[in-house]
Amino acid sequence: MIKAETNFYSFYEIIINVRWKGQGVEEEIDSLFSSLPFVKQSGIADSIHIELKFTTSDTPLDILHSASGPFSCYDLSIYEANGSVYLTDGSSLFQLQPQAGIGIVTLHYSFKGKSLLAKHNFFLIGLIHLLSPLGFYDLHAAALIRDGIGYLFPGESGSGKSSTALGLVHQGWHYVSDDALLVKPSADGIEVLSFRRHFYLDPVLIHQFPEIAPHLKKSAAGDHTKRFLDVESVYPGRFRSSCIPKVLIYTQIVPQPESRLIPVDKTTAIIKLMRQSASLFFKSQAVDVHLEAMKRLVSQSYSYGLLAGRDLYERPEKISDFLLGNIKIVMKTKQE
Repeated sequence: MIKAETNFYSFYEIIINVRWKGQGVEEEIDSLFSSLPFVKQSGIADSIHIELKFTTSDTPLDILHSASGPFSCYDLSIYEANGSVYLTDGSSLFQLQPQAGIGIVTLHYSFKGKSLLAKHNFFLIGLIHLLSPLGFYDLHAAALIRDGIGYLFPGESGSGKSSTALGLVHQGWHYVSDDALLVKPSADGIEVLSFRRHFYLDPVLIHQFPEIAPHLKKSAAGDHTKRFLDVESVYPGRFRSSCIPKVLIYTQIVPQPESRLIPVDKTTAIIKLMRQSASLFFKSQAVDVHLEAMKRLVSQSYSYGLLAGRDLYERPEKISDFLLGNIKIVMKTKQE
């Protein structure tokens, strides 16, 4: 009989108890947790908020026939039945009881051969369901800090937010994440927290930032092109676990010679922000509270659209001066 092993992790004020058994499971858990801002605890925690149990299986697992769904997201299928949520990649299964804070992960033997990105998506989307009842909500955006001010860059994949974030870190800005964040109400306003520390980048950026070349890590098998970057290994000391955004910048790449920064009204900003919070559409619980957090985030911030042209693509070292200069101009105009 294989004995179950246990580790405790802290995640902001959340304590997670992780138990596992089965060959190779510990290595998968270490890989999943290594790029997240989790801290492994020594000893036994006094209180547990989330319990995760990992096991293995040689056969694909079936979903309950009574389950509703599926909702498809990142090559995953999500079902609901009797207060539980079932997340599957077709072979492995993440069974979730969000209100109880329990997740049971059964890894099919094929999970080991999946891309790092596919593994992260499977794990993070499962965690989103467990964190939502505790007041944490997902957001697809980059978050950076300059002179104590938080800047948030929501945007679709391919909109230029990760390359913008890398350019700003290169120029001395601090970073929280390049695209995976959690949103949480706090006494000082809506706070964003890092949900993945590694950047996820197109390797073509090596031409503009050659210093990242030795540090890019393959994220996927097959024809996927993007790579993970441990930013700390290139720009040490720049990571911050959280910030309170005061500026929202919606990025878009345009075929124009010169870039522009334009004001965005609050109604449009809320609609754009909602599109970058996938769980608003695939989870049925706490949607009203989640949506209210998005509205408060827009309310506490100035909102802009960055139409990034060829000038910033060809000279990314100008991005910081461009943003800071134009934000001051736009804010002054609005005040007048």
